[in-house]
Amino acid sequence: MDEAQSRDHINQHADAVVRGDMEAILADFSEELRPGAPHIVNEVLPQPVTGAEVLSIDVGDSEAVAMIRYSGDGELTVRSRWQEEAGRPVIVHAEPGS
Repeated sequence: MDEAQSRDHINQHADAVVRGDMEAILADFSEELRPGAPHIVNEVLPQPVTGAEVLSIDVGDSEAVAMIRYSGDGELTVRSRWQEEAGRPVIVHAEPGS
């Protein structure tokens, strides 16, 4: 994966979550995960999300792993795995991180 593109895209994703830009957020999930994305955004993350801090991004050849801490009414750190799909990074797995 392209490191600069992946880092930029992951940071843009965190910003979209804070803005509540559901169209941009959904576009960042793989086709397989897209149906469940609204549940994650609306019921798993602290509501409302008022901040997002990208704690780390580890970019490898075939995927990137990001740790993002979302804050609002509480905090939750999410570990997401990103892979290229149709020429852009998309989330292929997400879970609470530590």
